[in-house]
Amino acid sequence: MKHSYTRAAQSLIALSASFLLMACGSGNNTTTTPGVALVPGTDVPVAATLDNQAAFDFVTSVVAKGEANTETPLMLGDAVLAMSENAEPAFVAA
Repeated sequence: MKHSYTRAAQSLIALSASFLLMACGSGNNTTTTPGVALVPGTDVPVAATLDNQAAFDFVTSVVAKGEANTETPLMLGDAVLAMSENAEPAFVAA
């Protein structure tokens, strides 16, 4: 059986397929700037697991970008943020 579609129907199918592909997105969600080394399989910078100030800066940047309330969660895996029992508390502006 041969199906023949009109030019308008073909255009409509092509247009709706284009919109469907655009809605899918690339799936390439990055939360840090390019060139930052990440813990494998996570969105956590390696520096945040080694230095307490880098960990604080990472969390601050997540909150400042508004990523703390997104529907796409951060990939944390088994990454553990660095901490210090000797460092002074950091100032947090409300």
